[in-house]
Amino acid sequence: MFPDSQARIVVTRLDPPTVQLLPGSPALDVSAQGVPMATVVGTDTSASVQISAHWWPDGKETAALVARAATELDVPPSTVIVTPGPVTVRHVTLVARGDGEEEAVLASSTSSGMPPYTALLAGPLPPALLPLAREALQGRRGRLLVRFDGAVGADEVVRELDVGEAMSDAPSGEKHIFLTATATEAPVTDPAAPGASLPLRITVATGSVPVRAVDLTGADAAGTPWTVTYPSDDPLPEQLPAAESLDLVVHGESGKPYRRTLRPGASGWVIDEAALGLVTVTCQAPGRTDGAVVALEVWYEPAGDGLPDHRSVTLDAPEWTASWLVASAQEDLGGELVIDVTETGADGVAVPKHTVHSISPQVRV
Repeated sequence: MFPDSQARIVVTRLDPPTVQLLPGSPALDVSAQGVPMATVVGTDTSASVQISAHWWPDGKETAALVARAATELDVPPSTVIVTPGPVTVRHVTLVARGDGEEEAVLASSTSSGMPPYTALLAGPLPPALLPLAREALQGRRGRLLVRFDGAVGADEVVRELDVGEAMSDAPSGEKHIFLTATATEAPVTDPAAPGASLPLRITVATGSVPVRAVDLTGADAAGTPWTVTYPSDDPLPEQLPAAESLDLVVHGESGKPYRRTLRPGASGWVIDEAALGLVTVTCQAPGRTDGAVVALEVWYEPAGDGLPDHRSVTLDAPEWTASWLVASAQEDLGGELVIDVTETGADGVAVPKHTVHSISPQVRV
């Protein structure tokens, strides 16, 4: 196991100042509301666990590392170009550990293949291991472990996340365990079971651009159609009838509503950015000096059923970056970004205006 489990930066070039970012310890993924993405769902005899984790430093940690490197290089942080270091993830495993240190692999997965090297681990929980998972999600250390097996540069590494330790900081009011009484005919996670239900969890904020509201439509065991709208004056149900899929209608502030199909996962019905067809756009302006200002007018034109978007964005020190969501109604950008760039240098002199076109959501101007 590689001894250095702290994220670090390696200087690779002095002019322009360029560094490589290397990850430290893995961490749990969190929703847009900051809720850790870890759940147990089912019954006491038929349950499953789902954990989403990543192996990459967050924005705050990265900014601190860049600032430290900039001090050592005696340059402004805004001029430091950050690139991903040589990282390989071979496989990721979710392990349960008992009192006697015996271990059982609950799930394995590959990672996303690029930063932040996200892995979604989901699998059945044998009844004997259910107490370990419950204790971990309630904050007990040493019960559930996520292991990233790979390499950092030429060094073979195994980096470990203790789920219980990560969950110990979660607010006590958050619900991560969804268990019902033992099913007499079929487990509640079986979409075909008459009258069965699955927990509903929404991890993306609506009521703001680009999504204003979402309609969920399905049918109960008797075939009677139902619709739930979020947000609504009525309380959101904690569970919805189990089925092979639900229909989503996504409403924005502009453009026509579009449809998506939602399928249940190991933790039930989860409405997140991917389910709604939302994609994060990030604009960066590296290499600028303190005092400069980069103003952007950004238009997003979807190629399919997504929602057009227009916004004004200002990039300035020290981050020189801005991110927001667009509704592409697809897995990727599915359209084009047109960006008018107006820039004023630190000396107050205006840089000639230019336009950038991109079919990637990651843009440097």
